[in-house]
Parts: sequence; C-alpha cells; structure tokens
Amino acid sequence: MAADPRPANDSAPIRPSLFDRAVDAARRERAPAPEPAARGIPRAPIDRAAALLALSIVATPLVTLAGAALLTVRVRGEAAVLAERAAPIVADRNARQRARALLASAWHQPTLGTTIEAVARTLPPDAALLRAERGPAGAVSVELLAPDPDRVLAALRRDPVLAALRATAQARADGDGRMRITLEQR
Repeated sequence: MAADPRPANDSAPIRPSLFDRAVDAARRERAPAPEPAARGIPRAPIDRAAALLALSIVATPLVTLAGAALLTVRVRGEAAVLAERAAPIVADRNARQRARALLASAWHQPTLGTTIEAVARTLPPDAALLRAERGPAGAVSVELLAPDPDRVLAALRRDPVLAALRATAQARADGDGRMRITLEQR
C-alpha cells in the first residue's frame, strides 16, 4: 500500500508540499515593478493607427502640392520649347495676314490716280493741288492751296470718292494770302 500523504493526526491542516509551492510560485505572474514617479501629467500611450491616419491626412495635400508643382514646371518647360519652335511659323502667319490686309486695302480703295482726277474735277478754279500721297495702310493725304478753305471742303464733300477726306491742318501760305490745307482720309 502506498503511503498516505496525510499525517497521522487527521485534525492537522493539509498543506501543499514544498514542490507544489515552488511550481505555483513559478506559474504565478509577477507584479510589474513600480514605475518611477512620473513628472507632470502622465501621457497616454500613442495609438499607431491614429498616428498613421493623422500623418496621411496631413501628407496628402502636401504630396499633391509637390506633384502639381513638378507638373507645372515640366509643362512650362514644354510650352517654352513649343513656343520657340512655333515662333517662326507664327511670325510668318502674322506677316501674311498683314500683307493680305494691305492688299485688301489697296484692292478695295480707288487708286491714287483716280483720287487725283476726282480732286482736279472738284477743285474751284482758284485752288491748286500741291501734294497727294497714299500711306502704307492705304490712307490718302492731300495738300491744297486755296483762298477759301471752306469753299474747297464743300466742293470735295460732294464727290463720293473724296467724301472721306477731313481737314487736319490749315496754315497761311507765304505772301499771296492763300491757305495751305492738309486733308487726310480717316
């Protein structure tokens, strides 16, 4: 028969053996060592998920701004290269448009010879034509010599070819009492 772990005296309390107490001591968790006294207010532990979310919220506009700045620099560089390549083409097109405008102006207006004939027909007998020219834009400029500028202007306005001429300057001519009248087309 095996030995009974109980003492002969049944009234004695049953206590665990030395081995059982050692095993229990090893199994028990030890209480953490007391932390040193905290200075000021104790801090809550950092939640990593919340920190990553906050960082992504802050970083998203900054990364977007940096990307937009890089794209802007790249596009401006490409635009400068394209403008440099297109400059001769644009200059040629503008020159052709100016030439077409001058040609259309010359084509649709009466020639300088027609204008001089119309002036000679409508001038009073005491008036004289001093100068007639057509500018690069097609505008006609006429200089007349007459004793009465109002009578000359009234006569010129009756002719439809000369109706667009307006007096821009009047000056007294040297010695003979006549007026020098400058007319320009507007």
